[in-house]
Amino acid sequence: MPASDSVFFIPEMSTDQRVRVFRRNFGGIEEFDGMEVDAYVIITERYVVVLDTLLCPEDASAMVQMVKDQLPGRQLLVVNSHADWDHSWGNAYFTGECAAPIIAHEYCLTRMLSDEARQELLEYKQRYAIFQNVALVPPTMTFDQHFTILGGDMTIELFPAPGHHLDHIAVWIPELSLLLAFDAIERPLPILENAEAVPSMFATLERLLALRPKRVLCSHSKPASVALVEENLAYFREIER
Repeated sequence: MPASDSVFFIPEMSTDQRVRVFRRNFGGIEEFDGMEVDAYVIITERYVVVLDTLLCPEDASAMVQMVKDQLPGRQLLVVNSHADWDHSWGNAYFTGECAAPIIAHEYCLTRMLSDEARQELLEYKQRYAIFQNVALVPPTMTFDQHFTILGGDMTIELFPAPGHHLDHIAVWIPELSLLLAFDAIERPLPILENAEAVPSMFATLERLLALRPKRVLCSHSKPASVALVEENLAYFREIER
């Protein structure tokens, strides 16, 4: 499969070469023009872990091609932070010859198998050529409360972080004090699933801060920081009063 030319490696976003940050711009998608989304590849002794597959299989192909020299001797794994189209529609790349386990929250499976997801993909395919090779490929391994990948030199801890969506997760790498918050934080504010999700988002942000991260990365706000988590939490504390 050809690789996307809209995915770029952003080395300055990580202080550790084992954590690779990739950025996809939304050029050509009119209503989202100018937006960007980040995904990650974490290289451990045992695994190459792709965290989010971006917009289409060509995007996932681009990321894998840029780390292909790290694949020999390592198992390829995939993690979906949640089922939104800009985070999981590249999953189809990891089937067939490039098959790899796809890990996500159990509700991510529910979302990707829903009629709403199929209708959304149909509408996007009718409007934009970029999505023509997208297929809804759901996770092959799911969890509810916690999932740990023991990479040898690094531990990758997956845990629920609802608020943006019920299936949303975050990732903690204790050896690096690195938090991958995905869409749980954003500038000026993260997008909530609905008004009823405010308590969930409040609890998620408190949990993220309780980890005491030294480094924070997220999907849509560059640069991210612990201060951004604190700012988002302060807002939700205010509206919870």
